[in-house]
Amino acid sequence: MSDEVLKLIPLSPTYVPDNEILKTAVARVREYFPKAERIEMEISESPQFIDPGSNLERITCPICNAVLEDGWWQDAMDKASENGFRDLAVELPCCGQKTTLNDLRYQWPAGFAQFSIEIHNPEAEDPEAVLPDLADFLGSPLRIIRAHY
Repeated sequence: MSDEVLKLIPLSPTYVPDNEILKTAVARVREYFPKAERIEMEISESPQFIDPGSNLERITCPICNAVLEDGWWQDAMDKASENGFRDLAVELPCCGQKTTLNDLRYQWPAGFAQFSIEIHNPEAEDPEAVLPDLADFLGSPLRIIRAHY
């Protein structure tokens, strides 16, 4: 059986809500996803790549829309991992512009975060509808990663 996991991450890779918010975050998310099998909160010392599992189809340049080769991306990830993903800056091979690994266009969405909430098998019709309320509560704009395993 396959699993769907919604991963909510802040747009800023280093954002972590304050302790008062963290104490009630899972309970608050449970209100929006009452049928979820489980809800987990993850906090790490440095940004981590939050992937969409088997949903990742391709990665494109946010500037010129060129498809980025897997080898280039893997090399950039290896380099960024050397400093714990604290510096995500890259120079794009297609157009020579500078951006970050977090700002690449991942199809399906992915990103980097020190803080995430994972909602396992949420059975929600429109999870995007709750983003504004959860973003206000957590104190940051959010990105939804739809992972499939």
